[in-house]
Formats: sequence, C-alpha cells, structure tokens
Amino acid sequence: MYCQVLAELGRDRGWTVHLYDAKRVEVEAARVLGPREAEVLEGPPARLGAPGSKIHRTALAATVLAP
Repeated sequence: MYCQVLAELGRDRGWTVHLYDAKRVEVEAARVLGPREAEVLEGPPARLGAPGSKIHRTALAATVLAP
C-alpha cells in the first residue's frame, strides 16, 4: 500500500511511475532479454566492479521492463 500511495502522489505531479514485483522482476527481464540476459544483468558489475548486489540487479531489471 505504501508503494501505491507514493506512485499515486508521483502521478499527481505528472511523473511517470512504474511499479514492479521485486520477487519476479529479474525473471521477467530475463524473459524479455533472452540470450542477452547475462550480458545485460550481470555484465555491468563484472566490468565495473562493486557495487553489484542483488538490489542493483533488481533495479537494472526493473529498468529493462519499464516502457
């Protein structure tokens, strides 16, 4: 509910807001990316080094899915 309230407030300001399920976003992004999944979701941390935590992969996956 907290996320929905924040999303509504953002939309009221004219912002584009996309909600995602953090538990499923990486799976959905992998489906969209197909064979490029590893390159896109795991490549930046491998090339750039830390930080490369799960939260960063989740955020990157959410970016892939945002229209």
